[in-house]
Order: sequence, then structure tokens, then C-alpha cells
Amino acid sequence: MNPYSLPNIIAFVLLLVLSLSVIFQNPRDKSNRFLFALCLNLALSVGAGGLLHLSTSEAQANFWNKWPYLLGFPVNFFLIEYSLQISGRTQRLKERLIGIPLTVHRWIIYGSVPLWLLILVSSDLILAPAKFYAPTGWEHGYGALFPVVPVYGIYLLVCYSFILYRGIKTASQAIEKKARIITFAALIGREVIGILMGVIFPLFGLQAHAFYGLGPIYMCLLMTYGLLRMQWETIQDLKNGLEEKVEKRTGELEDANRKLQNAQQQISKYIDPHVTEKIFKGEFTAELSHQRKRLTLFFSDIKDFTQFTDASDPDDVAKLLNEYLGVMAQIVRKWGGTIPQFTGDSIYAIFGAPDSMGKREDALACLHMAIEMQKTMRNLREKWWNQGVQFPFEIRCGIHTGMANVGNYGSEGFMEYSAIGLNTNLASRLEQACQPGEIYLSHATWALIKDEIPCKEVGTIEVKGFHYPVQTYRVLQDETGINES
Repeated sequence: MNPYSLPNIIAFVLLLVLSLSVIFQNPRDKSNRFLFALCLNLALSVGAGGLLHLSTSEAQANFWNKWPYLLGFPVNFFLIEYSLQISGRTQRLKERLIGIPLTVHRWIIYGSVPLWLLILVSSDLILAPAKFYAPTGWEHGYGALFPVVPVYGIYLLVCYSFILYRGIKTASQAIEKKARIITFAALIGREVIGILMGVIFPLFGLQAHAFYGLGPIYMCLLMTYGLLRMQWETIQDLKNGLEEKVEKRTGELEDANRKLQNAQQQISKYIDPHVTEKIFKGEFTAELSHQRKRLTLFFSDIKDFTQFTDASDPDDVAKLLNEYLGVMAQIVRKWGGTIPQFTGDSIYAIFGAPDSMGKREDALACLHMAIEMQKTMRNLREKWWNQGVQFPFEIRCGIHTGMANVGNYGSEGFMEYSAIGLNTNLASRLEQACQPGEIYLSHATWALIKDEIPCKEVGTIEVKGFHYPVQTYRVLQDETGINES
């Protein structure tokens, strides 16, 4: 056995083991697949070189003569692809090397591989028939174009050195950076040793081609060390930094939760909080839909507010109206009502949707709310009087219980949660018929609350859209004995 074949044979075994180890470790990882192909292709190339040196006849030598290069040139494809994969492919391909986009260099290398293979197969311009040298044994003969090979090798070396270097510079994690440095040293070292042993030295008559396998051996040992170190440091990083990562992640989740809560609070100022809460819990979807439900419906407005608006400064009107609506909205929410909308000084509230406490409890809550609103209005009127506002503000309230369609109305681009229907119109008409400072309710609502809240029959009123007079009741606010404060 020719001892000069040992470097290539050892390199073949090491490369084969490394390629199988990598692909079995994680076959789904793209960088692992490229490294597997690179090592396997390189193993076949150096294995063919070992068989050249083991040849015992000229016929055998000439058979194996070109195989190391035929199998070796495709390695260039995997070198570029693996370098790109571990160095941030997308960002690297946007960069330029000596003013030329890296994508162009990549395609130059791709195009040269089949060209080299064609020349090798069809002529002896690169490799001439094998020659026997003592003591190394059979070696390649070199053709007229062989001096171009080291130039091409240096060009290839520059290309993927640049890719790997830029990958090191842009690495965001310490482990990732160390892995790229080790890969850089392994691949560059292999290429340098390969060019020296397989190209440069033979050009000067030194038959060192038998030692070409030293480069792959060096690469295997360093890559194996790099992969083991990366795994060890990953385990150590997970072990030592787990609490830190958990703490950081917890902080991020708390921050996200705060932002979500803040967003919910902000949205609740535009949409009723009950509806907002349902949206954030995923119980509501943004689709145009509605359902029939028994609701207690409430309308209120301020008597002669238009007259006050016409006679007052717009800033004073806005300040007073915002204070009024803000206080009243808090009362509605306190008693579990939902506000579909404000219309000027008018307040529309519903009880029984999106959640219901029961039809009697919904009606009682609405009445308690209306009574507190009237008391609060008297306090506000006194406060505004002392501030110089002389208009005798009083509110009218209308309440009715009945079936209504409740849900999302509008368009796919903009919608609101509301209740509509004939019974909604009746509640609005009761509010319009109501005397200032009073609370009017329909017979349907009176029947639900009569045992708890004293009322007096007002009589019947004619309501547009109804074919029969509507029995109406007035809440005896002074007799309720309820302290809403």
C-alpha cells in the first residue's frame, strides 16, 4: 500500500463521518443539508485522489486521474451556498464585492463549474495523463490550461471569504459569531492547503498532490470542534441564561399586557367598555350580525339645550356638555348599562346586552340609573348656577322594555354595536313626551319594577308607529327612598 494515499483516505473517512453526523442531527435544517452535501462531495473527491495514489498500473491511474477534479469542481457550488446560508443569505446577496453585486459573482461560479467539467471530460487541457513519480506514486499530469485553475481557486476563495467575513461582522449573537469564525477558519484553511498542495506546489515541480487530503482533515477536525463547541455553548447559554430569558420574556409580556390594557382603555373611550371587553376576550367578532333579545331601553336629553347652545360660547358649551356626558356615562356603566351612542346632549343606553342579569334585574338597574341621573342633574345644575350659568337645566328620561334587534350595524369598514326596532322607537317617544325632571316608563317596564319602585299612572299617549295608545307611568322619585349616592 502506498503510504502517500493515507492523507486522502483518512480525509475521506472523516468527511464521510462528518457529513452523516450533520444530516442525522437535523435533516430539516437547510444549512445542515448544504454542509452534508459539501462534505460528501469533498469526501468523494479526496477518495478518488486516494485511489489514484493506490493505482498499481498506468491503466488504473489514468482511470482515476480526472475523478478528483470531476468530483471536486461541484464542491464550489456547495461552498458558496453553505457560506451564504450560515452568513445571512438575503443580506449578503445585496452586497457588492469589488463593485460587482455578489449575485453576479455567484452566477459566475455556477456557470464556471459545468465549463470546467466539460473541458475536463473532453480534453487534456487541464489534466494530462497520469505520471508515476517516486516515491509518491501516480500523480496528475498537467495540461496547458492548468495554471488557470489556481487563479480560479483564489477567486473562489476571495468570494466565500468575503461572504463569511461579512457574516461574522453582522452576527447578532455571541454563539452565532463564534460558529461563523470557526467555519471561516476551517473552510479558508482547507482551501489554502488545497491550493498549495494540489496547485501551487505542482506548478513548481513539487509533487505534493498526495498531501491534498491534509486540507480536508484540517477542515473536519476544526468543523467538528466548532459544532461540538456550539452545542456545548448553546446548552450552557440555555442553562445559565434561562432565568434571565424568562425574566426578560416576562417583562416583555407584562409590557405587552400594559400596552393591551392601555389600548383597551383608550378604545373604551370610543366604544362602550362592555363591548370593548367582549372584543378583547374574543367573544365578539367584527362582522355584521344581530340577534333578537329582550332589552330595557333608555333615552334622555336636556330640555332647551339647543337654546343654551345658540346663546353661549362654543367653548363653554363643549366644556359643560363634556362634563355632563362624562358624569352620566359613569352612572350608566355603574349600573351595567351599555351606551351605543351619544347624539348631542341625548344619551341612548340599553340593559340586557351584551350581557343580561335577567329581564326584571335589567329593568330595575335601568330605573336606579335614571333616578341617580336626575339627582346628579340637580347637583350639576346648582354647580353650574354658581359658576354663572343661569339656564335651568333639566333632563327627561324615557324607558321601555321589549324585544329588539341588537348587534353590529353599519358596513364592513365601520360598524357600531346598537339595538334597533319598534320598541327602541317607543322608548325614544316616551322621552320626548316626558316632562322635564321626570322619568316616564311604559307599562311593560312598570310591570317589572312596580313592587320595588313607586310610580304613578300618567295616562296614555299616542305614539307614531303604534296603532294603540301607550300606557305611561311616572316614577315618584321623592318616594323611592333610594339613596343613589
